[in-house]
Amino acid sequence: MTEKLLSGFRKFRSEHYDGHNAIMPRLVQDGQDPDYFVISCIDSRSNPGTIFCAEPGAFLAHKAMGAIVRPYHKGTALAAALQFALIHNKVKDVIVLGHTGCGAIESLVNKINDDEIRSFIDVAQQGLQHAQERCANACTHDELLRYTEEEIVLQSVANLKTYPSVTQALSENRVNIRPWLFDMEHGDLMEYSYDQKKFISLMEVK
Repeated sequence: MTEKLLSGFRKFRSEHYDGHNAIMPRLVQDGQDPDYFVISCIDSRSNPGTIFCAEPGAFLAHKAMGAIVRPYHKGTALAAALQFALIHNKVKDVIVLGHTGCGAIESLVNKINDDEIRSFIDVAQQGLQHAQERCANACTHDELLRYTEEEIVLQSVANLKTYPSVTQALSENRVNIRPWLFDMEHGDLMEYSYDQKKFISLMEVK
């Protein structure tokens, strides 16, 4: 049952441990120096290591349903990870990576009957409300889902700014917070433009 994983590990080992220029022995000896911290969904189709074809050591990562970031609370896994990334590793970019076709967002919109899941995703109700305001009762269910996916990325970015490590890094002008959305259907990567007030394709940027 695990042969697919073991086969993948053999390929990883061959590519990154063998040969004069292998990266893993250098990372083990010299330590890591990632530029990015990526907050992404648990969805197996939007794994950042896969969609960015990233080499080992490229980024630190945190996963949560819907890439939802809760407001700061001391002692959480995300608070500790951000402290490590921003204060001790001086990461330059924090990316909130949502995606279309997100099951967590659909569960929020459809009011899933699962107490364990709802206890987590309910923090994103504000994003859903903003999406409903954008719709003004004049959009389809699929359009509401898409608006909600976008709004929750923006809500998560706002919540990120309540974390002391993020506040400090922003005040020192040494980190960028990037709201990204992976469009799975069309194979596109979008970033929110605060000037245009919408998500625009990064693939069109030269």
